[in-house]
Amino acid sequence: MDLQTYIKSFPRNERTAIRNRLADAHGVSEVTIRAWANKTRKHPYTLVAVKLTEQVTDGRVTRQELRPEIFGDPG
Repeated sequence: MDLQTYIKSFPRNERTAIRNRLADAHGVSEVTIRAWANKTRKHPYTLVAVKLTEQVTDGRVTRQELRPEIFGDPG
């Protein structure tokens, strides 16, 4: 599942908290997480960054879904 779908899988009133949890883990702003989810900015490609996102999302968002051009197509 991509990051946007993951965030939208939560009730509207919980989405900001989810984005903030991701932001805190990465040391970025919630606005940056929104940009990654909306694909207006690419998620960092470093292994540390993708592992953090996988960990915070309990593996529901994978590195292949975050950066398929680097880690391969999830399909």
